[in-house]
Amino acid sequence: MIYELCVVLAMPHNGRSRRGHIVNKSIQATWSRQECGRPRLCLVLILSVFLCGPSLLGQATPASVQFTNVTARAGIKFVHYPGNKGIAIIREVMGPGVCVADFDGDGWQDIYFVNGRDLYNRGISVRNALYHNNGDGTFTDVTEKAGVPGTGYALGCVWGDYDNDGFPDLFVTQYGANVLYHNNGDGTFTDVTAKAGVAGGDRVLHSGATFFDYDRDGKLDLYVGGYITIDPDSPRYCDLDGLYTNCPPRVYKSAPDVLYHNNGDGTFTDVTSAAGIYQPDGKNLSVAAVDYDDDGWPDLFVANDGINAYLYHNEHNGTFTETGLLAGMALTARGKTIAAMCLSFGDYDNDGRLDLYVSDFQKSSDHIWHNEGKGSFVEVSDQLGLTIPTQNVLSFGGGFFDYDNDGWLDLFIANGHVYPEIEQSPQKISFKQINSLFHNDGKGKLVETTKLAGSGFQTPYAGRGVAFADFDNDGNVDLVVGNHGDPPLLLHNEGGTSNHFVNFKLVGTKSNRGAMGARVRIRAGGLSQMREIYGGGSYLSQSDLRVNFGLGKNTHVESVEISWPSGQKQTFKNVEADKFYAVEEGKDELTLQRFLKKPAPTTK
Repeated sequence: MIYELCVVLAMPHNGRSRRGHIVNKSIQATWSRQECGRPRLCLVLILSVFLCGPSLLGQATPASVQFTNVTARAGIKFVHYPGNKGIAIIREVMGPGVCVADFDGDGWQDIYFVNGRDLYNRGISVRNALYHNNGDGTFTDVTEKAGVPGTGYALGCVWGDYDNDGFPDLFVTQYGANVLYHNNGDGTFTDVTAKAGVAGGDRVLHSGATFFDYDRDGKLDLYVGGYITIDPDSPRYCDLDGLYTNCPPRVYKSAPDVLYHNNGDGTFTDVTSAAGIYQPDGKNLSVAAVDYDDDGWPDLFVANDGINAYLYHNEHNGTFTETGLLAGMALTARGKTIAAMCLSFGDYDNDGRLDLYVSDFQKSSDHIWHNEGKGSFVEVSDQLGLTIPTQNVLSFGGGFFDYDNDGWLDLFIANGHVYPEIEQSPQKISFKQINSLFHNDGKGKLVETTKLAGSGFQTPYAGRGVAFADFDNDGNVDLVVGNHGDPPLLLHNEGGTSNHFVNFKLVGTKSNRGAMGARVRIRAGGLSQMREIYGGGSYLSQSDLRVNFGLGKNTHVESVEISWPSGQKQTFKNVEADKFYAVEEGKDELTLQRFLKKPAPTTK
């Protein structure tokens, strides 16, 4: 009743289309400032806002979905240490990332936080942190027992089962030498960096990384991005519009990326030049590998800071061709470069093709490219409603996820500036910023719902990396944010929509064990959805590799189709909702994922 009243009150009195649109799904009300000079109309507008509340103001999503900050309650005591001495240099403002995996196979997703280091000989000791999910809403720091403290100033991390033994291994990107930890399968890890040959260059600020099987031989290869090189004579501080602060990336030498081929014996070979992707001028941040043109082979996307983004098309013969400009995603629709921090892929309009989200700098707005098929993208940020709401924040990690399980991918973005001294400027820009949440209305719009999303969206942080995971296995996707210089933000999705879901964990046999590169398509209630499993993405981070689908009010999935990197395909019919399934490549039956309940491990 109130909904109908809102329509009547909000309509312009003469019915003509005017400036200042307010859109609420199928309802559109418009007026101009001049009309507000009329007392009657102003009263109408005030009553409309009072009665309709946020829905009239363009926030017309399920307000019942709340995100609660449960970091302290979960027992997570980690605090990121930037390591700066006085004014930070660029290295000390970029982190941290965060990555998620079930490292011990108990069915519960664990969290790895990366940390900075004291590089100024002050005697300050800090380390990275691995938190084990106890399955009861709490986590235990098992870093020392597991043996994964990190070996240097860390920026990001990714998980990947490179030896196909069933336990995900951990790669950490750092300033200088990186580190690869082999998962021993007993709760401990071994540093195998030297044996594997994946340390990387000295003085390089390594950034995003991803495991992917580029040649489809069943073994995960590794791409490692290079951001900049910091030499002893590199500039430390710059004057930016009267602010004495850290320098922008353009004043530093670029650091080349590296592609490592998995030899299958615990070692990797640098094949960057042989594969045709050596780029000495790149400033890589986020990286991810997905099959954007549906030819069955993973392609490689690289987000660069202030220069063209790269899209390496997989030529199926061990080589790649850079096609970013040709595909239409190397620059914005206005032909500008991007301060690209985040990559996220998802089929936001459920047309069967992977679309692309990229975050950008403050005043530049974020970007979404629609996948047009046949290898091309078109930027649709304005049409989706993303441009204006993201203009006055500096966006880092995040991406697509379906927070209300309605079958349409929504969008979360972690925000925070890179110049702490920016608050001294007359622009009144904040270093710490509120994160952003957008709801997909299923009709071609992303509607911002930040102010409706609960206590988890009330405190500003300098947000960086983001990972998505259903930490309590309740069917609602939660998220964790790595905050610069602060504790992380573990946001629990309280659900409450009564929508249904289905979750799949894929296990490769002929394909790589983690099923990276596999695609899952479902059909339920007339709606088709598709996901592709990929590592990396977001910003210096990695999410849960399980595939979660929202089903709305549907209690069954009509069909599930899985396409494996090996080329094998599997189909399942009439799958019951609200369950967590495990799918092994080549087996004709679905089994249930196992969630072990056991005492919390000790920290010793």
